[in-house]
Amino acid sequence: MKKLLITILAITLTTPGLTYAKSFGPEYDKIVTFFQGQTESGALDAIWESKTVFKVGVMDDGKGRDRYANYVCGILYNEGFRGQGIEVKIIDIEKLAYKNKWVTLGKARCE
Repeated sequence: MKKLLITILAITLTTPGLTYAKSFGPEYDKIVTFFQGQTESGALDAIWESKTVFKVGVMDDGKGRDRYANYVCGILYNEGFRGQGIEVKIIDIEKLAYKNKWVTLGKARCE
């Protein structure tokens, strides 16, 4: 558990690209805040790459993350992002933090 907390802290401190992302408006910021907070335990960070691409950073547990991406689509749908064709990408936050690589673990297209 201690190793996990240290890893999360290191990732948080070394990923300024996610922290200082462009805002597309309050409705987009609300979604980012949800996935950065304590409410969503699986996510460690999130960013809107554009108005139609949303990325959520997680720890890679070796499992495919397409189902989690579909879950994220459900959250987006409930928050009013219906019919916008948003692509959700679940990324490996460790690879981003330590190797500066955007590795996709799962994805979904929200309808």
